Amino acid sequence: MEKTVKLVVALLAFFAVSLDAQKITRYQLEQDRLIVEFESALNVGDINDFIIKASRNEPFRRVIDIKAAFADKPFIDSKTASAGVKIAQFNAETARIVLSRDDKFDVAISVSEKNLTIDFAPNKIALFDGYKPSVVIDAGHGGRDTGAIGLNKIKEKDVALKVAALTAKILRDRGFEVKMTRENDNYVALQNRTTLANGLKADIFVSIHANACPPPSKLEGVETYFLSPAKSDRAKEVAALENSVVVDNMEKYSKEAFLNFLNREMVVNSNKLAIDIQRSLLFSARRKHAKTIDGGVREGPFWVLTGAQMPAALVEIGYITHKDEMKRLLDPSYQRLIAEGIALGVESYFINNWRR
Repeated sequence: MEKTVKLVVALLAFFAVSLDAQKITRYQLEQDRLIVEFESALNVGDINDFIIKASRNEPFRRVIDIKAAFADKPFIDSKTASAGVKIAQFNAETARIVLSRDDKFDVAISVSEKNLTIDFAPNKIALFDGYKPSVVIDAGHGGRDTGAIGLNKIKEKDVALKVAALTAKILRDRGFEVKMTRENDNYVALQNRTTLANGLKADIFVSIHANACPPPSKLEGVETYFLSPAKSDRAKEVAALENSVVVDNMEKYSKEAFLNFLNREMVVNSNKLAIDIQRSLLFSARRKHAKTIDGGVREGPFWVLTGAQMPAALVEIGYITHKDEMKRLLDPSYQRLIAEGIALGVESYFINNWRR
């Protein structure tokens, strides 16, 4: 009798929590990818992935736990070309996905709106119906244009170049055609950066920068911008730093009129790109630094984006004027996390928006 009562209490507790939990409404298993759809927007803090170390004669396993409950079909045990896949309700609050293979492997996880995408083979060539997407990665500033100067005289141009180079490599490994506007410490005029992208007929342009704010401000966090007349004082301040080397001598009102006209048809797609990059960037950074600040997606008058004939975004990967964030930005492992986030954001944009 006592055991029965305990079982009933446990089941009631299970369903009570599940009713309040985020709901998984659908999932789709493809050859090398699992797409999980949720009832509402997913919080990246509700996802935790880790490795279960394999002992002898046991497969290597990657586990992804999500604070969520399945609406139905709570279990699958399958195998794709790349990995074994098990999906189940681990407990009342946690849906668990276990990927297994004989050898050690990596996964790529990205979040977009109500979807969680898990790639089992992130180094596999990413082709879209035979089309190889092209991306131009722009390392902000360079040469005589140092960009912002942070603590310990850290230069924005140096941090931006390291992260840009990593981002380019990750995208190439995933099958994208990638060109960088600069691969060393040389000066490239702002207008020449998008001119390069246009000449290559690139599908996406991404400019990478590090943020700064003079003391006593202690601002920190990551932000992603798309081209538009500034809508806030904060956006204007950030743009002023990045526009320190001006395109030409147009006076203020001419510039604002130009921005109001320029690239109007790309604003919507650039906004979508910025959203995908910001979400993936934040998710990736929080895998190691859970309290990374979300600066959001913003509009701004960035001259490096003007003239781009493709969706374009500018990423501020952190503040080199913030003591702790500056240290992280100099850490190669954190630089890679940031680069992975940007790369996954770019791929998410293609997955969500690419059409033949």
